Amino acid sequence: MGVCQSQEEKTMAQKSKAIDKEMMQGHIAQQKVVKLLLLGAGECGKSTVLKQMRILHTHGFTEEEMLQQKAVIYNNTVQAMASLLRGMKTLNIPLENPQRESDARVVLDVVKAGDESEPFSAELTKALKSLWSDKGVNRDAYSRGNEFQLPESANYFLDSLDRIAMPDYKPTEQDILLSRIKTTGIVEVKFQMKNVDFRVFDVGGQRSERKKWIHCFEDVNAIIFIAAISEYDQVLFEDETTNRMIESMRLFESICNSRWFINTSMILFLNKKDLFLEKIQKTSIKIAFPEYKGPQTYEDSVRFIEEKFEGLNANPEKTIYMHQTCATDTNQVQMILDSVIDMIIQANLQGCGLY
Repeated sequence: MGVCQSQEEKTMAQKSKAIDKEMMQGHIAQQKVVKLLLLGAGECGKSTVLKQMRILHTHGFTEEEMLQQKAVIYNNTVQAMASLLRGMKTLNIPLENPQRESDARVVLDVVKAGDESEPFSAELTKALKSLWSDKGVNRDAYSRGNEFQLPESANYFLDSLDRIAMPDYKPTEQDILLSRIKTTGIVEVKFQMKNVDFRVFDVGGQRSERKKWIHCFEDVNAIIFIAAISEYDQVLFEDETTNRMIESMRLFESICNSRWFINTSMILFLNKKDLFLEKIQKTSIKIAFPEYKGPQTYEDSVRFIEEKFEGLNANPEKTIYMHQTCATDTNQVQMILDSVIDMIIQANLQGCGLY
């Protein structure tokens, strides 16, 4: 009888353990909130990744939000042209057709009046189209955009002038993904995936915003750090001298080795790989890394940059999970986010002693 009782107790103990595990999993599913922090220097693509999370894991953008984005897109389009015109002045690039000077004045007057977020007037539409057809603008100035602060989506919006200028214009998801507005403060997206609730925070990337990050740090399960690899030949918006890639690496080093994040999973998105692929055909990464001796190819250059980031991690126990990304490519982002989220869920279940 003692043997039977012992066997019965063993079976009951196993059942109890199974129930405990099931209850624990249920508890995690219902109550565990996974917090992700998106970090990176200004204009690295954090806000775009957050928008993708909304598109992929929530109901996307409401009708009202889509309409609110119109003002941002009008602004981005006009500012793109204004940036090109200012760059031409700085670099002494002439217009192909000097008669278009009057069109340039129309655009700059709109910016000066602060009306660049308004629907385009017929006069402004004509001026923008005329200027964007000028080789001094669309070829000579555009090709040197890294020498001044030309927004990366400039050609996308200027190529879409006919559509954006329509009275009944309605932004597409791609328009919204490519639109740019400086993040100040904290933006949050909540979603549920695989029965786990996620809260994702995007905090301002410009230097002046970084001191506001600290109160997001508590209980963060993972950090997704985003570095724009295409920015190796560009300088910071804030000081016009610091190389953007070097600034991004400095920030990564301080975050990766911070006492706040000793046990925090670090996921590194080497973002804007599409722009990097274009740029590497013309400009070597030696501009940021004079010590680089490898060939001027995408694969070799990216491998070198990956090794540079890996070398910044001072903790041999810590793994940096790296992905090459194009944040505006919804399909690619979906695959990478699914893989990242699976890893985070696994790590959290292991932390609860379930595996």
